[in-house]
Amino acid sequence: MKMRILHIIAFFFVLFISGSLQVRGDDSTDKKDEEWLEHESIIEGDEAARIVEDIENYGLDILNDKEIKRPDSAPNIEADLPEPDRKPEPLVATREQRWWWTLFKQHKLSMQDTTVVWPKFLKFCVDVYNWGDRTFNTYDPEYVQSTGKRWKVRLVSDNWLDTYDLNLPPMGGNGRIHSTMSSDVYANIGAYLQYMAVSVGSSYDFEKIFKKKEPSHKKYEFGFICALFNAELYYHENRGGVNIRSFDRVNEGKLMKEYFPGVNMYTLGFDAYYFFNNKKYSQGAAYNFAKYQMKSQGSFMLGLSITNQRLSFNFSELPDNIKDQHPDYDFKNYYFHYNSYAVLAGYGYNLVLAPKLLFNVTVMPSVGFSHYYEDSLEGNKYLLSLNIQGKLSLTYNLGNYFFGLFGNIKGHYYKQGQMSLFSSIENFSAYVGLRF
Repeated sequence: MKMRILHIIAFFFVLFISGSLQVRGDDSTDKKDEEWLEHESIIEGDEAARIVEDIENYGLDILNDKEIKRPDSAPNIEADLPEPDRKPEPLVATREQRWWWTLFKQHKLSMQDTTVVWPKFLKFCVDVYNWGDRTFNTYDPEYVQSTGKRWKVRLVSDNWLDTYDLNLPPMGGNGRIHSTMSSDVYANIGAYLQYMAVSVGSSYDFEKIFKKKEPSHKKYEFGFICALFNAELYYHENRGGVNIRSFDRVNEGKLMKEYFPGVNMYTLGFDAYYFFNNKKYSQGAAYNFAKYQMKSQGSFMLGLSITNQRLSFNFSELPDNIKDQHPDYDFKNYYFHYNSYAVLAGYGYNLVLAPKLLFNVTVMPSVGFSHYYEDSLEGNKYLLSLNIQGKLSLTYNLGNYFFGLFGNIKGHYYKQGQMSLFSSIENFSAYVGLRF
C-alpha cells in the first residue's frame, strides 16, 4: 500500500516537472532536447497509466470481497468470517431429552421420529410398525389423505337379524313348500376406544338390559384393514328361534308373524380380499374413519371366503295352525352342517358427494365348494357353494368429529335336488365419534 502511494506522488511530481520545463523552455531549445523530452514524457505517461490501473484493480478487489495478497511482513489481524450459506448447527439433544417416555409426557412422541430413544423390544416393535406402514398403508395424497389423528373414541348402535328363504321338497299330495323366516332385530349399544388399528370396547344387549334374561344370540367381529387388503373374522349365533313371515298357503300367502322356536344358527366365517386400486381407493375412509377420500374412486377386489355353518330347522315344533293345513306332510328336522371354501371377487366404489360427505357401495359374490359333514342332511358330500356379500355406508366428517350409517349383508345359498335354502345375516349400524 505504501509503495502504491509513493508511485502516485512520483506520478504527480513528474507531471509538475514536465509542465515547468515546457513553460520555461524558449524558442532556442534545439531539436535534440525536444526529442529527449518527448521520449521521457511517453515513459512517464506509461508508468502513470500502469499506476492508475493498479489503483482501479485494487478498488474493485475490495468491492468484490476478493482475497488480496499482503506482504509476508504485514500481520493479518482480521478474524475469519463464517461462510454465507452455512446454517448454524442445531444443539445436540441428550439421551434423556429424546427418551420416548419424556417425549410422550410432552405430547411430542412420534413413531416416525428416528431420533427417539426406545428400549430394545419397543424399538423392534416400532421398526416393524414403520415398515408395515410404508409397505401396506401408502396412498396417493391427491385421492386419499390421512386424518392426522391416531386415537378415536366412538359410540355405536348396532342392530342385526338373520333371515331364511327355504323351499322344502314335495311330499305326499303336497307340492314344494316355500317359506320365509326372520329373527327379531337384536339391538346392542356400545363404546369403543381405538388407537390406529387396535380397538377395545364393550357393548350391551338390550335383551339383557330390559328383558332381564340371558341373550339367545351372540355376535363377535374382528377386522383389520389397510391400503392393500381387508380381513374380517366373524361369529354369529341364534338360539332363540325365528318368526315365520310366510308359509305356503297359510294366511292365504300373505305376510304374517308366527313364532317358531325350532331354528338354531351358528356361523363362523373369515374373509380376506385385496384392493387392486389401493393407491387411490380407501375402504377405511368409508367404514372405520381412518382416512379421507378426496376424490371419487373405485377398486376391483379379489380374495378368499371360508365359512363354517350349522343350521337346524326342527319342523316338529311348528305352530299347530300351520301343521293342520299340511296333514300329509311329514315335517322333520333338517340339519345343515358344512364348511364352505370360495373365491371372493367384487367391486367397491367411494362417491364423494361433498368435501365432507362420502358414500360407499361394495358388492362381492363368491363361488366355490362346500363339504357337508356326515351328520348333515345330505351326508358326507361336496356341493357347489354360492355366496354374496354387500355393503353400504354414508360417512360425514366434521373436523375431528365423524358420523356414519352402515349396512351389510352376508348370504349363503344351498341347493340339492328340489330343496334350496338362502340364509343371510343383515346388519345395520350408526356411529358417532371423535378423533384426537
